[in-house]
Amino acid sequence: MLRHLKALAVMVSLLVIPTAAYAQASIVGTVKDASGAVLPGVTVEASSPALIEKTRSVVANSVGHYSIEDLRPGTYVVSFSLTGFATVKREGIELTGSFIATVNADMKVGGVAETITVTGEAPTVDVASTRNQQVISGQTVAEIPSSRQYSAFTHLIPAINVQQNDFEGSNPALYSVFQIHGGRRNEGQVLVDGMNGGYQGMGVSGYVPEVGNSQEVVFSLSGGLGEATTGGPQMNLVGKQGGNRFAGTFFVSGTGSSFQGNNLTSDVQAKGLTAANSIQKLWEVNPSLGGPIVRDRLWFFGTYRHQISRQNVASMFVNKNAGDPTKWTYDPDQSQQAVDDGTWKQGNLRLTWQPTTRNKINVWSSVQYSCINCIQGGDGTGLGFGASISSPEGSMTNENHPSTLTQVSWQSPVTPRLLLEANAQLGPYFWWGSRQKDAFDATLIPVQESAGAFPGINYRGANWSGHTGYTNIVQGAASYVTGSHSAKVGFRYHNNDSTFPKNYYNNSQLKYIFQNGQPNQVTVYADQASQQEQVQSMFALYAQDRWTVGHLSLQGGLRFEHLADYFPQQQMGPNIFLTNAVVFPAQDGPLKQKDLQPRLGVSYDVFGNGKTAAKFFLGRYATTFNTVDEWANYSPAGLGHFVSADTRGWTTTRPLTANILPDCNLLNPAANGECGPGSPFFGKQISPLTTDSATTNGWNTREYSWDLSAGVTHQIAPRVSAEVAYIRRSWGNLPAEINRAWTPADFDPFVYTVPQDSRLPGGGGYPLTFYDIKPGKFGQADNFLTFADNVGGAYNKFNGVDVTVNARLRDVTIQGGTSSGNVVEDQCGVVSKHPEFYIFGPWGGTGAFLDTFLGGIGQWPQAFCHRESGWQTNLKGLATYAVPKIDVLISGTFRSLPYAGNEFPSVQSQSLGGQVLALNIPGVVNQTSLGRPFGSGNVVEFLQIVQPGALYGNRLNSVDLRLGKILRYGRTKTMVNLDVFNLLNSNTTEVFQRTYSAPSTLPRSTYLDPLSIMSARFFKISAQFDF
Repeated sequence: MLRHLKALAVMVSLLVIPTAAYAQASIVGTVKDASGAVLPGVTVEASSPALIEKTRSVVANSVGHYSIEDLRPGTYVVSFSLTGFATVKREGIELTGSFIATVNADMKVGGVAETITVTGEAPTVDVASTRNQQVISGQTVAEIPSSRQYSAFTHLIPAINVQQNDFEGSNPALYSVFQIHGGRRNEGQVLVDGMNGGYQGMGVSGYVPEVGNSQEVVFSLSGGLGEATTGGPQMNLVGKQGGNRFAGTFFVSGTGSSFQGNNLTSDVQAKGLTAANSIQKLWEVNPSLGGPIVRDRLWFFGTYRHQISRQNVASMFVNKNAGDPTKWTYDPDQSQQAVDDGTWKQGNLRLTWQPTTRNKINVWSSVQYSCINCIQGGDGTGLGFGASISSPEGSMTNENHPSTLTQVSWQSPVTPRLLLEANAQLGPYFWWGSRQKDAFDATLIPVQESAGAFPGINYRGANWSGHTGYTNIVQGAASYVTGSHSAKVGFRYHNNDSTFPKNYYNNSQLKYIFQNGQPNQVTVYADQASQQEQVQSMFALYAQDRWTVGHLSLQGGLRFEHLADYFPQQQMGPNIFLTNAVVFPAQDGPLKQKDLQPRLGVSYDVFGNGKTAAKFFLGRYATTFNTVDEWANYSPAGLGHFVSADTRGWTTTRPLTANILPDCNLLNPAANGECGPGSPFFGKQISPLTTDSATTNGWNTREYSWDLSAGVTHQIAPRVSAEVAYIRRSWGNLPAEINRAWTPADFDPFVYTVPQDSRLPGGGGYPLTFYDIKPGKFGQADNFLTFADNVGGAYNKFNGVDVTVNARLRDVTIQGGTSSGNVVEDQCGVVSKHPEFYIFGPWGGTGAFLDTFLGGIGQWPQAFCHRESGWQTNLKGLATYAVPKIDVLISGTFRSLPYAGNEFPSVQSQSLGGQVLALNIPGVVNQTSLGRPFGSGNVVEFLQIVQPGALYGNRLNSVDLRLGKILRYGRTKTMVNLDVFNLLNSNTTEVFQRTYSAPSTLPRSTYLDPLSIMSARFFKISAQFDF
């Protein structure tokens, strides 16, 4: 049914309403005569090479107001003409992003042929809009030291928190997740010409857009009206277009091990880090060319990018025992550091056709190939979503078989008042994930060591997986502009079709978990040869308007969204644990959610001179849909409805021979042989997770946030402005998953006393109370997903202050500022009534918030139910200076962050944690007060002993510098650069060992040891030839 509706929606959208464009810049103002009286009927023209029609004109309304909307970035000339008055011309009006430039005019009596050119400063303060944007121009992109990966530029925005510390491109990550002001991991979005470059509801995906040939990079941070899909940050890459003359660039950069220093000091080595992350080689080639195919009618612009990265992996070495079926331990070869490798190739082509002066059609297509860890691999930190600490033979590859993304757009200023645009996007389409390595041996069972010198390391073998996904988007809008009003209505249709990981395992479909070299647990997998798929669609309608009355601009928007899902036929097996395949018939999913989201903004030109604006904004934003999480909760084959993996206790006294298998019946959930009890639901077509229909149906049932901002923007000097803003975000409809088969009486409390330790908050020594399920109740499940307010209550909020400065002078550019904030999360109401909320589940509980504090395996004490990050501050900036006369470029960037080793991109996740393995063998060793075996049958339990937000590492301070020489010859320009990354050669720890071990541990305690530090200072040579 959903597919038929999808096809109908696409047909209607293409036939009825043209597609919406991403918000573009505007020029507005008021025209008066010499006496100060308003002048209606004045013809106002904005001209620029950026316009398809070269000139766009409007007529001032009855009160002298005018508004010229949807202007591409560029430099404009604005002229004012009226019979009986001399023509007035304003030059050098620079537009970026969706900036609204206020250009007023005072006209004097005279002849129309008489032209008065007014020389004045370009507007730097947007007094007509509450939207908060920060723009990095294409020139700045070319002039600052960076990797030219999109993630490098997210690091430059003060309010944005990023998943990984990879500013200089020394980390070959496929993508980087980012967010703002305590938000969710999937709210940050990467857009290409205003349309999503991600899929599965995430803002990013395996498709990595090229930034080096962008005309500008626009970050929209808050204040979006009806057209905004998220309250989080949106990074929009505005691409270059071809023109009437051939022009292009050729960029090349490179560095290697001989260009890098060493910051592995003796004190860091004393903490156990014997090999740091370092560069073997890193280079990029990026040519581009644009020009006319038919002059004044058809143009092209094409680019190609090839990048290679080879990095030595901190804390990880080649396993001497790799490939030996008789060996079950990880024995690092200290002479062979693991290598993290990455290769990217990308080609882009844009065709621009102007059939008439008021019509323009763009066709843009991109093809990308990437391969990560295809040569060796290894991970010493486990940093990042889905990552794990692994030796080379225990790591998977991540290969993106050519990912494609195609866009078609049409723009037309039909009349001076009516503006239409139409876009459609196919993709990104890709096959993404992992494949077998050349040395893959299907007979080797992978092992994870939970203790020892490398807690959490995966080695010996690797399971592998892969999935496909594609996105189709159609969105549309029509804008109607008068002098005082700028109204816009539109829609958006976004469809995701995702096949979830097709997992492939060793011949036994097993994974062993060891403790100090001995078997402790075994994980059994039943999803070998699975077929899992979800189709999800989001349809939105919106209307918005900006109304200017004197110095006051009122903005309002209303957005309607409908979210639905569909599951084609899915299948589990057949495999050795499912001899008969389990087939799930095609069916509509439970999502039938409808949301109305009002947004309101007020901007006031305080002194009427366009230099000071007071702004207020309040808006409701539904949390961006996420295919991965919703598949797990709602798909009949999802993690919540089909138990495809089961981990149970396993101990043996037998020698660890090459083909050792647990001596038990792994399909029997009762304890038997060498194995403890397992899940009674393993490999069965049952539904232990029930979803409250109130969370998937009806109006306003999605998780949402109310976002409020209030601030002042002021021009402190010509072309220099500063902004101070207070931000508050508060989330509602928070989810919670509880088990209705249990009551608090089904748990026994026990105490774990944390050792005295100066590395712990308050010096340690504090008791923590945990809960354990009674043995007779273990395995009972009636999991129920509902609103947290229905089962005790929870809340999540953020308060913060942002300060930004922007200076665009003739030879100097300065951008930067600070972002400070405190995140508060409270789940005390839920956990007091449902102890299981913090006990079971891969994320530390059946329903913990994945994007904020909680993460990692293990139980959390109820004492941690209220958490605050404390006020944490980001400080970031960039600057460029082109020294006059000698053509020398000096530029640099600076970042100071609370702590760099965050797994999820939020201020609160940057705090340090502590996870302890508590042994509980009654009569032998008992590190808890429980007095009986754990109800799960395991002899060890992971316990979290550090309050989130209570412990932080050192601040990360990073300075990068560029020295460049500009060579000009005729119409060509060559810029030769020497970049210095980590100028101060800092060695701040990026990733800490979070598995706790007491100070008395022999041979030494490894808690808070560095697993990775900042990449040592290195030099990179680059050159760009413009012709």
